[in-house]
Amino acid sequence: MTTLIRHSLFRILVAYALGVMAAMTVSEAVTELGAIAKTFQVFEHGSIGLVMSVPSLMVALGALLAGYIVDRIGDRTVLLCGAIVIVVGDLCVVSASSFTMLLACRALTGVGYVLTAVAAVTLLIRITTGKQRTMAMALWSTFVPASFLLPFLSAGLADHFATWRAAFIAHSILTLVLAGFALVSLPQRTEEEKDAFSRTRNLSRVIKSPLPWLLGISFSADAFLQTGVISTLAPWLAKTYDVSLTVAARWNVVAMLANGMGCLLVGALLNRGIKALTLGIVGIVLTGLPALVIFSLQPGLMPSIFASWVFTFGSGLLVGMWALAPVVAPSRDSMGATSGLITQLTLIGVFLGPPLFFNALHTSTGHALSGLVLAGLAVCFTGLPVWLMDPNRRPSQERAVTDTTAIKTQSR
Repeated sequence: MTTLIRHSLFRILVAYALGVMAAMTVSEAVTELGAIAKTFQVFEHGSIGLVMSVPSLMVALGALLAGYIVDRIGDRTVLLCGAIVIVVGDLCVVSASSFTMLLACRALTGVGYVLTAVAAVTLLIRITTGKQRTMAMALWSTFVPASFLLPFLSAGLADHFATWRAAFIAHSILTLVLAGFALVSLPQRTEEEKDAFSRTRNLSRVIKSPLPWLLGISFSADAFLQTGVISTLAPWLAKTYDVSLTVAARWNVVAMLANGMGCLLVGALLNRGIKALTLGIVGIVLTGLPALVIFSLQPGLMPSIFASWVFTFGSGLLVGMWALAPVVAPSRDSMGATSGLITQLTLIGVFLGPPLFFNALHTSTGHALSGLVLAGLAVCFTGLPVWLMDPNRRPSQERAVTDTTAIKTQSR
């Protein structure tokens, strides 16, 4: 058991799983919104939508600050604290007696989300190197689509217990179990790593560095496209081809699986020597063309559904560029702040996508939607300077720490 806990793959999976639990603070409410609305007698779409979006709002507002806290306190400590905040937030949601209290509790889970997610990706960067790090970052890029698949399991649990609160209780229990695994398996920073961490310059260095901004803006554009297209796809298909929303929405499960496959493929291909630039260009083509076909050519129901799978696969190739996040950090001591900035920029795209696409959906044709697709694709190209970089490049400070550790190891 001790050998398993100390195995690098086990540690990677534990940190990743906690990231999925963090993102699930948003998606855990997706299948329960109708029941929640009925419980609190809230039937205005904008208000009930806040139940789902409030946690992601906290990430959009606080990810950069969370990254700074991670750099100062340590990724493992912040990860465990964030997991506990998620558990407390879920339990508060379960006991909420009013809709206002419910939203406040959801905001608390959002604080846990941002702390856990930023700490988890920073820890993954710290405990991995080389090709293993590339694959770990590709795996990390799937944590959001993975979080949208799990609620289908918790929805069944909620139906079994005849209450939407069961879904939140199940999420809190699973998060607590994973936090226990993290406590006994994830390593703390070494003395060499502690010495390398700046206490004052991390945040300013990241903000002044253009590369994290370029990668984050590219992710934001991809998130804008993915959330916008996926959120409006079912209503568009229902409106255009006269099918039920439920039938149209079911196909999004396959779309999320395709997205995860695209993310993981990036890591495998980078490790085989495929250029990030090649993957980026292919990702943009596979993201843009299917979306334009769906909205402008209107080829039919099943061709549109198949095109949506290609679209999410291409989008997965773009978000899989998380593998390049360690490359854009100005130094090893700024990994947390870098991850926080990239995450914060990404969540801005998540916020902008659905409302703008839904607004365009009300037009008589798909040209307005196609225009948003083209605009998002253009912004995706901001990642081009990062795609041209070596994915195995390490910050100079990391090289120094690694070399020092290697010398000490050889002298023993």
